[in-house]
Amino acid sequence: MTAPLVWMNGSILEAEAAMVPATDHGLLLGDGCFETIAVRRGTPRFLDRHLRRLRHALNLLLIADTPSDAELQRVITELIDAHATDDARVRITVTPGPGDSPRHRGGSPLCIVSISALAPSPSSTRITLSQHVRNERSPITGIKSTSWSENAALLRAASAAGFDNALVCDSTGRLSECATASIFLIVDGEALTPSLDSGCLPGIIREVLLDAGVASESNLRPEDLDRADEVFITSSTTGVLPVAVVDQRLFPINGPHTARAVAVLSEAR
Repeated sequence: MTAPLVWMNGSILEAEAAMVPATDHGLLLGDGCFETIAVRRGTPRFLDRHLRRLRHALNLLLIADTPSDAELQRVITELIDAHATDDARVRITVTPGPGDSPRHRGGSPLCIVSISALAPSPSSTRITLSQHVRNERSPITGIKSTSWSENAALLRAASAAGFDNALVCDSTGRLSECATASIFLIVDGEALTPSLDSGCLPGIIREVLLDAGVASESNLRPEDLDRADEVFITSSTTGVLPVAVVDQRLFPINGPHTARAVAVLSEAR
């Protein structure tokens, strides 16, 4: 397996050789954002959508003077060529750089672009409804923040209970998202996904399916799981993934609506 590579400060290095300053705000405060992009057959999937979401996050976090979209596209191409694998996982991470206090950032934002092997997607997944909630009123709602310890804790708890992912509600009790994915329920023949008002991330694959008319937004609640005929989750690295189990509820993993989402995604550009 090819070792992970990193672009940092204009150079491509092996990941272990890349050094981050001890005063970097991303390290000290989780102050920053990231995007994870799947590379399939040497091509980064939905790169324009990822860069648009990244730019929104940077504007929200007030991080300026970062590489342009054109430069990031060039760097990603160089990394794909250097990594020499058809399928890979690219991550763009941006922080404000070093600073002497939470209120005082330095003037040199840090941008790291890494590439590593893309793990094979499982055939299905098992999720559990968490007792914890997503804060839909957070100032960083809707972005992929480097403040990721909450999601990591959700995943650890789900794993300890024998599941692969955790499903959370917002503070009003509406379904929001999984720790690492958007969720879709097939109810009365329609594919429904929680609205952005629930604090969920505007997932890239979620966006593709909504744009294609495969699904629509809805205010969903945990009791809607009892009405669902199929459930699937989506993420950039796994695509469309059937859900076999939500706690004690069993769902088919080869349902027609899930299959349609898979087919639409495979043709999307």
